[in-house]
Amino acid sequence: MSGIDYMDKIKDSFVKPRDVSGPRSSNRFDYQKDWAILKMMEMYEIEEDFLLIMDYYDDVVIYDSATDPENISFFQIKTSSKNWTLKSLTNRKEGKKGPSLSILGKMYECKMQFPEHTLSLNFISNYTYNLKLLNGGRSIEKKRICLSELEQDSISEIIHKVMEEHQLEDDPDFIELTFFEVSDLLINNRETYLKGKISEFIEKQNPDIKYKVSVIYDALFSEVKVKNNYENDISSFEELAKRKGISREQFKEHIQVFSLDDEDQKLWEFISDSLIKEKIPFSDRLKIKQEWDKFRIDKMNYANLKLKEIIDEISKMVQPYKGKQIISLQEDLLKPVFNDYISRNTRSFYNEFYIKVIILMEFSK
Repeated sequence: MSGIDYMDKIKDSFVKPRDVSGPRSSNRFDYQKDWAILKMMEMYEIEEDFLLIMDYYDDVVIYDSATDPENISFFQIKTSSKNWTLKSLTNRKEGKKGPSLSILGKMYECKMQFPEHTLSLNFISNYTYNLKLLNGGRSIEKKRICLSELEQDSISEIIHKVMEEHQLEDDPDFIELTFFEVSDLLINNRETYLKGKISEFIEKQNPDIKYKVSVIYDALFSEVKVKNNYENDISSFEELAKRKGISREQFKEHIQVFSLDDEDQKLWEFISDSLIKEKIPFSDRLKIKQEWDKFRIDKMNYANLKLKEIIDEISKMVQPYKGKQIISLQEDLLKPVFNDYISRNTRSFYNEFYIKVIILMEFSK
């Protein structure tokens, strides 16, 4: 399969991955998903535009723009219980169809598909690297190593093996673009560590809000998981971005959801007062409040596609009412919209008061 021509724009010259075997590690490790969340927070804080793609071409792929990208960075993410060596990075395992690509062979394959648009090739692990450096330093003490920092014999061996794997006639041009990095995200405490980082991140972005870090973590993780596990065929850059990607703008929207806690509380106080004035029975008001609290949590779960569909449907249904004069929430809004919804969805997955909460939330946007 040929790569993208230098003059072609990435978005207009869509290339499918050579490996189309589906998500490689969605059922084995959650490590790469957690790492992706860390990476998005890092890029967001330094105000970089990005489109992060899960499990397509590589474990994680990052475009420098969600709309008109020019460069791509590739990230292969693997955990280990021992140091990585030149042998383990270039080793090829035997398979039914012959030897598989080595780690470095897979990394270079990404550049072969995007020869003029590859910004960097990155190997990320929880463990250190035992490699021979040109300056004689200790590689196991370094957090990040560029392939160009290795001694010449090691570089020559890598070039020889990559040429052999891909049957290249010319030396591969990737020495200055290839990096080995040690992540601070450890296997045994990855969730605890990430929750701590999320807490720090949210406090920097919105220092005055109240939040539950476990809820935020679950919400972000579920969104990344949905993108990672999408397996259907993709035929364009736009579809890739929609099905497998999270852009800076989308990540911003997710973060803003968590900052709406106080606004939701103020909105509830206003609605509660209105329901009291309308003499809605206390038992009904109590049920609405219980479902209100439940929905505030549920709406952060981006993996709940059914709920997303219901929210979108109700959002469209309440639009005409935003231009009307609502005297009574119960009579002028809740009853007619709820009856309309039930007429279209005779077997609703959610109860009456949960649906009415969605109506109130969507109407108040």
